[in-house]
Amino acid sequence: MDCNLALVGGRLAVPPHIEERSDGSRSAHLLVHVRSERRQRFDVVPVVVPEHVGAIAVDDLVTGSEVYVAGRLIRRSSWNFWEPSERIEVVADSIRLADVEGGRRAG
Repeated sequence: MDCNLALVGGRLAVPPHIEERSDGSRSAHLLVHVRSERRQRFDVVPVVVPEHVGAIAVDDLVTGSEVYVAGRLIRRSSWNFWEPSERIEVVADSIRLADVEGGRRAG
């Protein structure tokens, strides 16, 4: 059985970038800063939050916000003039924010 499930928890490395498409839909692009299991290394995970998932939550995000994302991995390909490039990102199915009182808020 194949399973494409990604769970990411960490803090925002930069403010979210909102992308507006020509059809009027929007999505937020996040970079989530996570620690390795040994806590010796940090990684940055790209996350895409479609409008229908995080319309309310994304407006509250700032650099350093603690977020928890559940979603799926997707490979994106693009070509520049000389060579192809690929990246893997998480497409969010749900997002939760840690509020200032330590609780969780769904988005």
